[in-house]
Amino acid sequence: MAEDTPIQNCELCGIDVGRNPFAMDVRGEEKHFCCMGCMNVYTILLESGAVDEGVDFRETEIFKRSEALGLISNGAGIKKKSVVPEGAETKETVIHVSGMWCPACSWLIEHDLSGVPGVVSAEAFFASDIVKVEYCPQFVPPQKLRENIEKLGYKTSDQSEDSNAADEERRSLVIKIGLAAFLWVNIMTLSVPLYVGYFQEISESVRSLFPLLLMVLSIPVVFYSASPILRIAWQGLKSGSIRMETLLSTGILTAFFYSSFQAFRGETHVYFDTAAALVTLVLLGKLMERGAKDRTTRAVSNLYRMMPKKVRIMHGSVERFIPLDDLNVGDEFIVKAGERIPADGTVLVGATHTDESLLSGESAPVARIEGSGVVSGSLNITSAIRVSATRVGSDATLAQIISLVENALSSRSSIERTVDAVSRVFVPAVIVISVLTLFGSYWLGATSIEDSVMRAVAVLVIACPCALGLATPLALTAAVGAASKSGILIGDSSVLEKLRSLDAIVFDKTGTVTAGDFEVVDLFADDETEADAFADSMIPALAAVEKYSEHPLGQAVVRFAERRKLRVPEAGSIEVISGKGIRGVVSGVEYFAGNQKLVDEYGCDLSADLVSKSEIWQKAGRTVAYVGTGREVKGILAFGDSVRPEATEAFADLRAQGIETIIVSGDANATTAYVADEVGADGFLAEAVPADKIAFIEERQKDGSMVAMIGDGINDAPALAKSDLGIAMGSGTEIAMKAADMVLMGGDLSKITYVIDLAYKTRNIVRQNLFWAFFYNTLGISLAAFGILNPIMAAAAMFVSSLSVIGNSFRLSRSLMKQQRNAG
Repeated sequence: MAEDTPIQNCELCGIDVGRNPFAMDVRGEEKHFCCMGCMNVYTILLESGAVDEGVDFRETEIFKRSEALGLISNGAGIKKKSVVPEGAETKETVIHVSGMWCPACSWLIEHDLSGVPGVVSAEAFFASDIVKVEYCPQFVPPQKLRENIEKLGYKTSDQSEDSNAADEERRSLVIKIGLAAFLWVNIMTLSVPLYVGYFQEISESVRSLFPLLLMVLSIPVVFYSASPILRIAWQGLKSGSIRMETLLSTGILTAFFYSSFQAFRGETHVYFDTAAALVTLVLLGKLMERGAKDRTTRAVSNLYRMMPKKVRIMHGSVERFIPLDDLNVGDEFIVKAGERIPADGTVLVGATHTDESLLSGESAPVARIEGSGVVSGSLNITSAIRVSATRVGSDATLAQIISLVENALSSRSSIERTVDAVSRVFVPAVIVISVLTLFGSYWLGATSIEDSVMRAVAVLVIACPCALGLATPLALTAAVGAASKSGILIGDSSVLEKLRSLDAIVFDKTGTVTAGDFEVVDLFADDETEADAFADSMIPALAAVEKYSEHPLGQAVVRFAERRKLRVPEAGSIEVISGKGIRGVVSGVEYFAGNQKLVDEYGCDLSADLVSKSEIWQKAGRTVAYVGTGREVKGILAFGDSVRPEATEAFADLRAQGIETIIVSGDANATTAYVADEVGADGFLAEAVPADKIAFIEERQKDGSMVAMIGDGINDAPALAKSDLGIAMGSGTEIAMKAADMVLMGGDLSKITYVIDLAYKTRNIVRQNLFWAFFYNTLGISLAAFGILNPIMAAAAMFVSSLSVIGNSFRLSRSLMKQQRNAG
């Protein structure tokens, strides 16, 4: 019996490479990889010097950053945290929570989930009603997470569900407000005669019944309309948490029970109108906050609505629908006019226009013909098309966009974390102040017991940190929403802080400063062979090798072969030489294509004619590639590319803001210099491999500079991860987008200056919000303690403080949308 073939593992991620592994030669040793992605990343590590004998490259910073960012295609993924047993699978889920009334709700949910066995981390976000949990399904099922949250008094649903939870919550709130307001008006109406002595002429027994009547009217207000406040406060106390609802509940119940005690004693000095007013005004404030939070999370809601649940396929001669989860790469599907495209793909049959405005921010329809790519979530406008799926499920563009926007909404800036910590200390401190006000004012003999109680209640009500908790997250989420509408995906709210501190931006040239739409525009054979004959003899083999490259030059060679209708053979032993070129074997002969560095590495001799022609092309802004067999150059190819039309203005705007601009490229010095001069860059670095880009960024960071990197290719991923702020072009590779903190979906460089302006405006709004929040709380507590504000006035002031913060935050959205309209 033949021996079993030994299992081979991927050199990078360690999993089984399967029957047809990718292979490359490293110092005379053949290395195997499970996929092209792993081979590309390994090549980057090799070129950066991270792979040396006696050194474990998995311990290098580049590998760890790549692993943490998910750059390794089929590897182990994100490094597991120590609380989960080694080797155990972890997953991340995003849960939508209804009923969060204040930032303390976020802390309570986090605190509770963190104690669940199997939960690695939990973060709850009040402004967006999102809870993000990393957990180990081996120890805790996802349903258990939702059950734990619901035990705290909240309602949960998956973000992707067609759930009406938010609408039900709003309807319930409106009903409670309507009942509370109606009874408050009646209680006030019946309370006025008691206050002015209207019933003094009737018997005492009849007059004493009115406080009891007021008590009956206030019972539905306190125990039905205020039930969400009371329930959350009780759940917090059971969990050992003193929260904003604790302050409100204490104020409402104190006014109600003290008044009930007075009513049963036959006294007419009661405060049922105060309890009803507190409930009504607090619920009005919550309804207003509910609307504000819905507006901030509308970006995610719109994206989810764009995600089709089913896909139309042809089964024989009959059309039928299948679940989107059953669609695989390579499957063909049909999209009719008016339907959303369910997955990324290539048009096989038909021509149409698509609306990609909710993805890229561009309102103009985009023409799509046979061979064009289409993206999931875009709207097919004019006619039916047949599409071959290229990226499905979580790999599709729309799914990645949703993930980025969710991450932005479910992240905290440093100032937000500070405010959260202050809020948690603030609530217990207010209770102490309220108690001191109660006993201090009475013991000093300044007031009666009734007045002291009302002063204490007013302190509790005015001090509710709603405005303080909303000040930062509402402004940040409004900014993230405004950016997403413009086709700018911000992956983390800290991006807005970094944008304000940038000293320099490093631009990749190809596909970033230039359009990246390369085409082969000229050929030159070293042996003076005619261009057509050279193309027919050399291009088929080169196209066979370049099929495995994701570089724009390689794709241009493949397209050139297709246009000439050349038969492309099969190639093997492919090796992507990062920053230099590619090589592979066709029919037993090794072919290569690369830049000057690859030629120098091979030690090739170049003829004077070849050198002269190359220099002429490069000075004209052409990109030159040397092609040949073995270690002999056979000729050169010239590739044409164009500078993005908005690039020159974008570079000028950045210089005006005091930000240095540098172009880095693996292209020749003359070609890079040409592009840098055309757009007005402050400097450039040519013939740069990935390690050179990283070294350049590190050198700038050593002097304390905040450096951003903008790129679109696999080779840019390590530099994007190394920079202080990574910005990927939406037209770029998936690996680059994963390494970036921000994505420009439309690839419009002018949006960089827009988002920097957005960051500065957001900072100003946050500062204003925090000022007004602290101003209201500080001044209000002082006035309430000295009896200048009664509880009803305190509730109204709390309502106004939240209104000012919300209005100021959405002033940001309005001003940015106005700016966009003017720009358009």
